[in-house]
Amino acid sequence: MRARHLVIGLAAVVLGLAAAAPAQELTLAAGAGVFFPSGWSYHHIYSSSFSAGGDVWFTLKNHFGFAAGLGWSSDEGFSSGETGTYPLEFRRTTIPLVVFYQLDAGAVAVRLGAGAGLHHFEETWQTVDLDYSGNKAGLRFLMAASVKVIGRLALFCSVTYDSVSKEAVDPLSNEIKLGGCLILGGLAFRIL
Repeated sequence: MRARHLVIGLAAVVLGLAAAAPAQELTLAAGAGVFFPSGWSYHHIYSSSFSAGGDVWFTLKNHFGFAAGLGWSSDEGFSSGETGTYPLEFRRTTIPLVVFYQLDAGAVAVRLGAGAGLHHFEETWQTVDLDYSGNKAGLRFLMAASVKVIGRLALFCSVTYDSVSKEAVDPLSNEIKLGGCLILGGLAFRIL
């Protein structure tokens, strides 16, 4: 609960500063890619996952900026036990809030940033009546690059690392690492 209040407070500050400050650029970006988990148990069951997301980038005159968005990932896997193999489905929705610095070099812009992400996740055991869901806030580190194509349209690529751990349901386990590296590519459109 405390982490949720921290992320909501951070979101209010970021959105308030973004609304009060004159934006040099306002860009909408959307893309798809792959999530590579860092935790062994997550990787063992699900491997890499399909991901998609969208962001709003506010770049200020001093090259600093704020970004907020929505991300989604989903995958299916299997858990093997003494009584058989069980198909599983894992879904995650993420609201990222990032402060970044933008380096411009002609048609290319590179953004380096850090912030937080509020993650909602659900795991469903498809053949038995068992579901698990939760919310967790974690640190987020970002590197993104965009290249102008035509007018206000650009191609972008981003590499994001999320540090997210959740207490295990099993008392014999310590924590389950749900974080990892997310690589997205897509299109960005500059509004301002």
